[in-house]
Amino acid sequence: MIRLIILLLFVYSGAAYSGSAEHSLICKERGQSSDSARLILSFEEEVFFVNNTDRGCRSDYVVRQAQGAENKSIIFSYPTSDDMGLNAQIMIFAAPANGGEAHYIGDIPAGASELKDGNYQDVQQAGDSIYENIYRIDGSKVITLMPGKELIISGEQCVYKKAGDAVCQKMRGSFEKPVCVLNDGTRKILAVASDCTELKENL
Repeated sequence: MIRLIILLLFVYSGAAYSGSAEHSLICKERGQSSDSARLILSFEEEVFFVNNTDRGCRSDYVVRQAQGAENKSIIFSYPTSDDMGLNAQIMIFAAPANGGEAHYIGDIPAGASELKDGNYQDVQQAGDSIYENIYRIDGSKVITLMPGKELIISGEQCVYKKAGDAVCQKMRGSFEKPVCVLNDGTRKILAVASDCTELKENL
């Protein structure tokens, strides 16, 4: 049931923002071991082949045209009931537009929402912060756009007041007075509070 809800929400947001139609794929396995079988995914005359996916035909597969690339298709493999959890991921595959071999290019979180520009936004709370990450599928790889946003809601963290600063300062965030920062994975740069308005809505 949870997997179905994620699929419906993801497809709905895709239909709202994407200019290309989405189609559910029929899945068949060809191989001796279901854990490493070669998958045959099809929609009408289009047939795609996927190798070595642990999910097999237990996953739901959806295909759409790659954004900005008429000669490529993107296939989404949704997490199965065994894969569900806080870290559940949607596997992404790229393939020729009219069918052929599909190659794994990355993942996006199962809870991510598609934005109007075709990117995907994921907002999660972990530890003392709420994080926003934006993902882009460019047809050949999945890119995490940097920097991401972070709203510190508890505890002290080392934050640089300006991008060029050599020394960080300890800053304390709380639910009443959270601290908004830009996080590039190595440094946290102080940002204006309005940059984290959407994250505050998750408090």
